[in-house]
Amino acid sequence: MTDLPANLASVPGRLGATGLVDERGLVIEIEPQDELLHHGVLRPSVITFAVDVVAGVTLDTDPDAWTFTTDLTLRMRPTAAPAKVTATGTVLRQGRRSAHFHVEVVDERGAELAVGAIGFAHVPRKPNDPPKPIVSPEDVAARFSSRDRIVRPLREEAEIVPIDPAAGVVELAVRPEVCNPAGTIQGAMVALVAEAATEDLLGSGGRPVVVTDLDLRYLGQATVGPVRSRCRLLGEGVDSCPPVEVELVDLATDRVTTLAYTRAVPVGR
Repeated sequence: MTDLPANLASVPGRLGATGLVDERGLVIEIEPQDELLHHGVLRPSVITFAVDVVAGVTLDTDPDAWTFTTDLTLRMRPTAAPAKVTATGTVLRQGRRSAHFHVEVVDERGAELAVGAIGFAHVPRKPNDPPKPIVSPEDVAARFSSRDRIVRPLREEAEIVPIDPAAGVVELAVRPEVCNPAGTIQGAMVALVAEAATEDLLGSGGRPVVVTDLDLRYLGQATVGPVRSRCRLLGEGVDSCPPVEVELVDLATDRVTTLAYTRAVPVGR
């Protein structure tokens, strides 16, 4: 279950997510706290956690295959954080080798806040692989019923280190607090690194920004690290906010583990 945190004491395990199961299937809810916000807006990386869990748990039902996230797209409105967000989803395709899921995220009034699309690859278990636990939606709902929350801003809690903010270079160590059960960086924490790199790069001119769009391609596992970002501006953008290409590189292997394309808007727009 690579969409779940390694344990409930990890950073993604303390985002305040709760779960329930009803006629909509698995539902993940988050009541945003200040530590999850950036300039009053809920971080899109937090929403990716809800997207990943709702989709991954629903689709990962084969005990003879591992299910890995391959790509994730998120679009959100840069509005003031609501009192609660609710994520529900629909299976778009469920095949032997791959699966795709659509997730809607609404606020406490039912107004659309974000939409996400996520893809998975089903990889057969090898004979020497450890047994694979199957976690049902009911198990996840019970697991996410109550836990501690982070007490520092999310970037600080994850210990993202700014290396060269003007160039969008940040770094994250591979440590248990940000990993999934496979021992690699959990998907929402990967999204947070891309988000942090983008906001540093585009905000370096003195006008802060909030990230609204994330397109992530998970290319490989980062199990040693640290992981460092490198960014490239793509053309022109509205209000000096062009799209950004972000590569996340495992410095131990010099391999690109994630490719991201992001967009942001200036604060207050």
